[in-house]
Amino acid sequence: MKKPKIRRPTRMSEEEKQELVARIFAADPLAFTEEPEEAEKIANRLGWVKAPERMRERLTELRAFAEEVREKFAEIVWCGMGGSSLFPLALSQIFGPQEGYPRFTVLDTNDPETIAELEATIPWEKTLFVIASKSGTTVETLSHYRYFWHKLEERGLSPGPHFVALTDPGSPLETEAQEKGFLEIFHHPPDVGGRYAALTEVGFLPAALMGLDLERALSAAEEMFEASSPELPWDYNLSAWLAQYMVEHFIHGKDKLTILADPLLRPFALWLEQLIAESLGKQFIGIIPIVGESPGSPTVYGPDRYFVYLGLRGRENLYRRLFSDLKEADFELKTYFLEDRYEIFAECVRWELAVALSGALLGVNPFDEPDVVRAKKKTREILDTFEKTGEFPVEFYLDEDSGLGFLYAETAKIEYPRLTALIKKFFQEMPPWGYVGFLAYLPPDPEIEEIFRDLRTLVRGRRQCSTVFGFGPRYLHSTGQLFKGGTISGRFIIFTRKGRRAEQVIPGEGVTFWDLQFAQAYGDFRALEEVGRPVIHLHLTENYREDLRRIYELFEQSLRL
Repeated sequence: MKKPKIRRPTRMSEEEKQELVARIFAADPLAFTEEPEEAEKIANRLGWVKAPERMRERLTELRAFAEEVREKFAEIVWCGMGGSSLFPLALSQIFGPQEGYPRFTVLDTNDPETIAELEATIPWEKTLFVIASKSGTTVETLSHYRYFWHKLEERGLSPGPHFVALTDPGSPLETEAQEKGFLEIFHHPPDVGGRYAALTEVGFLPAALMGLDLERALSAAEEMFEASSPELPWDYNLSAWLAQYMVEHFIHGKDKLTILADPLLRPFALWLEQLIAESLGKQFIGIIPIVGESPGSPTVYGPDRYFVYLGLRGRENLYRRLFSDLKEADFELKTYFLEDRYEIFAECVRWELAVALSGALLGVNPFDEPDVVRAKKKTREILDTFEKTGEFPVEFYLDEDSGLGFLYAETAKIEYPRLTALIKKFFQEMPPWGYVGFLAYLPPDPEIEEIFRDLRTLVRGRRQCSTVFGFGPRYLHSTGQLFKGGTISGRFIIFTRKGRRAEQVIPGEGVTFWDLQFAQAYGDFRALEEVGRPVIHLHLTENYREDLRRIYELFEQSLRL
């Protein structure tokens, strides 16, 4: 693997920096590489630079389709993963559907409990399913499609008019959508990668379906493009300044970009997390986005941290004391205050350009995800074994004190397999510049997230280390690239639980949603182990919420000095 060539913005001439920005705006792959083969691949991923210009021609069509849907449906279920779901999720939680528009749910999980609850609550005859997959082969999204298609048939409904596809032209999903008579097919721009697609149909189709002001959203994005133009000096370029902020701190050994946000904007931070982690976490380097932590006093933050805050104008006092404390403790903090929620469309531009610029400066390709396939391959191997034998190729240790099952990678080997001893060793061997990833294959609901937020706060307070959190399989399409391809400072704990539902067999697959979810979790455990990352797999009971509270107590005991 070729070592990335890192360039410091503060050591570059104004002409060099201006040329770099100009090349990105011109969709020139030579901004990122001089290798012909890699340049050819990157050239097919730079269409996002022209996204607002393209979308202006599409607004009328999207509005008309949204009005058609509004008349026929009361519920929309958006099925997608990673780049196809995180910005729609942010829109649904920051704005929600406007009055008179259908309820909007983003389904980016294969969790059996979540799917069962959705089945029990949606009005099937009035529900539209949007199947969003750039490649048209995303396993979770196609599982949603096949499962819900079958459920509509069981209810005597004609499924085709209840489905919309959003996918690349010529993808397997487009072919099937044409054959099955989907209500509509929208094309994902083939020259835009998923995580850079927020300002394409991936963002504007859900915005239209929720009844948002598309003109206002697009205008905000266009204004940020103008404020980041290569015609502006570097020091006045809003995106370039952010790129310099990130890269200079990375070079100085601060690789934990901690993103704080007004509670009203926190869902947007999940999109930012994917954009940064998947774009810049590879070739053993990476800027690590820390998202979703509870704010703390400066004493709990290590010297590898620097901060960005996203807030709303008029709510500046929300974290004023924290900002003052951080600055007094010599932590770097950059604050961005949005005039209103629609400016998140402008922030998409700022961050896409800044992250792309950061990739060029760090010498990595910000448009590929070379290590994501590792977990997919392991999952497929595990599912093949399960389909042949009816069993998963895994045997957990049983912790006698807690009754929980657990596994650990060779990198965390202990002499006597007891959970308390394992957790103690796991943290004792953690370097001060490391971070802990809590990866939960559990229902993505606020209660679970709050339990893990408390656990993250405990670990941060006791070990002064950074923590990240992700619901599986969502994180596999987001931060998973960073975990396996970025710096080797991460240590991970994967959580699964018993809960197979025999009635949730995915048509054509012969496995249930729980089977797929568990195979992905165990597959990622093996993938992380394969690249030498310390990792523990905790397998909870059906009473997993209570188990998590006991795990908190166990961690509290194990982390005592």
